[in-house]
Amino acid sequence: MAFNMFSAQVSPIAIDFGSSAIKFLQISTDQRPSLVAATEIAVPDSARGDAEKLFAFYTEQVAKVVKSGRFKGKRAVSAVPSGQTLIQHMQVPQAENKNDLVKGQLQATFGLTPDSVVVRAVDVCDTFRGGQARREMICFAVSHEMVMKYIDVMRKARLEVVGMHTETVAMVHAFDHLNRRESDAQVATLYCDLGYSGMRVAVSHGKDIAFARYVPIGGKHIDQHIASSLHCDVPTARNHRMSMNHEVEAMTGVLTKGKPGAGAALLNVAMQAGGKSAKGQMSIGTAVAEDRRVGMTPAELAQELEPSALPALVQKANLGEILDTLTDEILMCLRYHHTLFNGRAINRVIFVGGETRQAWLCQHIVKVLRLSAQLGDPLARLTVQESMETPGLVLGRPQPGWAVACGLCASPTDF
Repeated sequence: MAFNMFSAQVSPIAIDFGSSAIKFLQISTDQRPSLVAATEIAVPDSARGDAEKLFAFYTEQVAKVVKSGRFKGKRAVSAVPSGQTLIQHMQVPQAENKNDLVKGQLQATFGLTPDSVVVRAVDVCDTFRGGQARREMICFAVSHEMVMKYIDVMRKARLEVVGMHTETVAMVHAFDHLNRRESDAQVATLYCDLGYSGMRVAVSHGKDIAFARYVPIGGKHIDQHIASSLHCDVPTARNHRMSMNHEVEAMTGVLTKGKPGAGAALLNVAMQAGGKSAKGQMSIGTAVAEDRRVGMTPAELAQELEPSALPALVQKANLGEILDTLTDEILMCLRYHHTLFNGRAINRVIFVGGETRQAWLCQHIVKVLRLSAQLGDPLARLTVQESMETPGLVLGRPQPGWAVACGLCASPTDF
């Protein structure tokens, strides 16, 4: 591998291939990271339902962004979208060759030959089934052909692909820095990533993933339901949903509220730890280890979600059935985790994903779950140059849709 002068200074270029947008992110790799470059480009409606057009769009935009000169180096890391990934909990016999056992079970259950898929297996816990000791595993499997499609997109832009991961694992990695202490392994966090094509659900114990599932219900399906009800096309339905959200926020107030004193406390801790920001820089919240030792709220979780009933505007859209399905899926995930870990409770919920901009959706889910919840803002810890241009990304407001991209920046370069 050729020597790269940027490799020790910045992360690889993280590319999040979303169904509604493609995101590019690069951060510094020092102890208190800063934003190096970021770009978000919306996927046009014409490409959202056509795989061939979508990959043509990806290819064009990746090359264009790389040529823009905002990003450093040619190393890149990405993830295969969850909708194209098989995520399956499995129980396999206790043995050293767990990966081979997982592949064998995939072949027996789904007819997938080992050579046709790329498999990542995550250890979860010991369990018993039929009186036999077994090991609970989470299997992430993607067809080899699909992995190569994304690699080819990046290689056509002359990028060196140094990592390919799953979106679920990357999402959890985005908050690893909040789970650095040994005692954090006792904190069970439920992640709900609300996306356009579907929802990722994961539970972690500290940094370790204990449960994962992909639910193919997202903003697209809500739009399709509205389109059917209003007898219009999906883009018109999506515009209606966005305007409906603005009306709801105007009637019910802000989606989230910061915890009292969190901002000032974080600022004081940051100034004590390292002094004021350098001239010409602004900090979008700074989370350091000391914050949590004195009970301060990290900037990434400073926005608390309040439970709320569905406003009348949403009820008129007749979304009850699809919302019930969504919340039922989350509750089933929690029951499975509850069974695996002998009734272990969830300590907190973190909402991420682009569809969290739907205030009413997040508040409705929180009301059903009856758990403490925060809006995750993985970019909040980064220091940003005031003059920096970030096309498509509006700084100074929570950005929960960037969790996968942030996690990719922190993921291993083990390709």
